[in-house]
Amino acid sequence: MFMAGFPVKVIFDTSICIPFINNGISYPVFELKFGKPVFYMSAIVIEELYAGAFDNTSIKLLDKIYTTFADLSRLITPDASDWQKTGKVVAKLGKKYGFGDNFLSKITKDVLIALTARKIGAIVVTYNKRDFLRIREFVDFKIYGGNT
Repeated sequence: MFMAGFPVKVIFDTSICIPFINNGISYPVFELKFGKPVFYMSAIVIEELYAGAFDNTSIKLLDKIYTTFADLSRLITPDASDWQKTGKVVAKLGKKYGFGDNFLSKITKDVLIALTARKIGAIVVTYNKRDFLRIREFVDFKIYGGNT
């Protein structure tokens, strides 16, 4: 468990980042009920944010976010073993839930986020808790957030 006031590593899922980006906020203020958050950025999340950026203002903001996290050595990237584990987890999810190919493709990114968060001991903060709870059936990691 976490003690109040102590640093806690946090990775925001894309569902958390989008409202901040849409409001032009590059570094959100966020409080946890426990611990002091230390933010890390998933390379998967930054890719998803760039994929949804259709104007120069958003792209410049994302460039600033990317550079900030890279300069702080807080940009977390999956390695080959994360991809291998992800394939196995996605197969298990597909077998258990019978999701279609589109969903399995989408949840692949969430599994990568979960695995990389676990690797650094971070909590995944998300509004998409339902999918992350399904992933947690096969990957031991911490989640904080609500359902969308």
